[in-house]
Amino acid sequence: MTDEALPRDAQITEDTPMTTLDGRRVLNRRELADTYRISISHLEKLYRERDHNAHPEPAGTIDRALAWDADDWHQWYQHHTDVTGLETREDLQARTGLGLSTLARFWRERKTNQHPEPDKTIGNTMYWNPTTWDTWYQDYKANQRWRTNVDRSGNAEDLISLSDAARVLGMDPTSTTSYPAAPPKHWPEPVEERTTDKGTVKRKYRRGDIWTYAEHRERGGGRPTGTPKTDRRYPYDGDPRLDQARAAITANPETPAIQLAGQLAQQHGGTAGTWSHIVRSARQHPED
Repeated sequence: MTDEALPRDAQITEDTPMTTLDGRRVLNRRELADTYRISISHLEKLYRERDHNAHPEPAGTIDRALAWDADDWHQWYQHHTDVTGLETREDLQARTGLGLSTLARFWRERKTNQHPEPDKTIGNTMYWNPTTWDTWYQDYKANQRWRTNVDRSGNAEDLISLSDAARVLGMDPTSTTSYPAAPPKHWPEPVEERTTDKGTVKRKYRRGDIWTYAEHRERGGGRPTGTPKTDRRYPYDGDPRLDQARAAITANPETPAIQLAGQLAQQHGGTAGTWSHIVRSARQHPED
């Protein structure tokens, strides 16, 4: 038996002998394993993840073993293993001509390149909606010019100095010296600011805000036209996109941030990278 086999053609008919429970035809885990050629360990995993995969609850127990309604389980499994219209990494390779190593690298770097999450994962195989993947890839290619100039390593929540911010942007460390006094458009406010005993002002910036500035700098994005500039209490304070993100979070509380960012980018324009920062701020500051 294999965890990745998709034996969706398993046939359960009225003549198939099986145990009944309260008038319902049921199968225990061993019988499910034999019928669908799935390992016991994988069946246990599917059941543990029922909050996410909608696995049916057992109909009851027989001899202290859990048993499931045969028809309900079969219908669920048919849906769970239906990958019609979806593509594996090998399918993407065949269609796009990209190497498997390149596709694997895109996935490893998903925290910084906003690669979409798979629509389904069955066993060890991931499946993507080709339209969603193609939309992401077109955006990824369009953004390569500015992404290659920016150091996107590290954690977005890291606090970095002004000179470190310059290095992140691929600039000489002294080139941003004047930014605090005469900030360029979209330059972020420091998260921390203190004055030393010698009167020198030390500022710390959030790395993710510097990434966002880089995005705005190269693509001309940023605060939508007509949005007044105010003293921000937190990232994107006063930006109408923050309310759009809050509304999306309220309507889809279980949706991962990366997926939500991609949906907002498609609905309202901009890039998934920018929206991921807006979603993060919206979750940290759900109300004004």
